[in-house]
Amino acid sequence: MAQLSTAIPQRPDPATGAPKPVDADDTCSLILDLANGATCQLAISSVTYAGRGHWVEVYGDNGTLVLGSDNLKDYVHGFRLWGSQGGAALEEISIPDRLQFPTTYADGRIAPFVRIVDHWVKDIERGQATAPSITEGVISQQLMDLAHHSHQTHQWVDFKPVL
Repeated sequence: MAQLSTAIPQRPDPATGAPKPVDADDTCSLILDLANGATCQLAISSVTYAGRGHWVEVYGDNGTLVLGSDNLKDYVHGFRLWGSQGGAALEEISIPDRLQFPTTYADGRIAPFVRIVDHWVKDIERGQATAPSITEGVISQQLMDLAHHSHQTHQWVDFKPVL
């Protein structure tokens, strides 16, 4: 189930400065019921003033994981990880070196882009496709299309991969 909205309906045109209508949603709320019975809630906004930042929280039978950064200008650098098991308090956990980006760029979007391109190049050299591949890209697009359909119809939608 998805609810999409455009919180800021007009923005200045970069060339003229004149107000220009916005045709892209900038806020999304999603509720997902997964096949294994788990429920996921997502709140995504690219325009939240003084927002909390970028956070993923996972609550399970055996514990909790929280990954987040309060840096609103960079969705790559500055993330920290906390975990808890058996009802204990959250404690910070070191993010493994293998998950760290080897280079820090002024623009945080560059490091994940380089990682994905490097991954694809290695797959091409090996002659095999591993995730993330074009398959995951197509599935991501299918999920976004379903979110739009759910919003337009105000109904739950089922996901059946086309691939």
